[in-house]
Amino acid sequence: MKPFVRSILLLLLGLAAFNAWSESAKEVGGYIVHFNALPTEALPPQVAKAYKITRSKHRGLLNISVLKKGPGYQAVEADIDVTASNLTGQMRPIKLRKIEEQNALYYIGEFRVSNEETLNFNIRVKTPDGHQETIQLSQQFFVD
Repeated sequence: MKPFVRSILLLLLGLAAFNAWSESAKEVGGYIVHFNALPTEALPPQVAKAYKITRSKHRGLLNISVLKKGPGYQAVEADIDVTASNLTGQMRPIKLRKIEEQNALYYIGEFRVSNEETLNFNIRVKTPDGHQETIQLSQQFFVD
């Protein structure tokens, strides 16, 4: 994959550049978990194609990465399960897939969204040293 495309994806998935996107981080033991949700339509077409992400105003993307604290922050594998619920309580699991590149490791999951839908994500993370925590993220999506 071209370094330019990889850089764009990491930038878009790792940072929240617009108010409609949510980006957060939480310490779990000796690790920092970064997580964000954004509309897939915001991804450049070449990035979506490279990572087999469906671009649509009716789809969202959840991105999670786990970094070991210390000099240089090292990306690590973790056991992660995600469920999302809307404001009426409808639950849905979010299937994640692992993306590995040189010094980066992150998990992404796609899901359908409706206009003005708020999703509450429960992200259960188990770090390599056995720390486990459930992190909550709430994100509203606008498609019209």
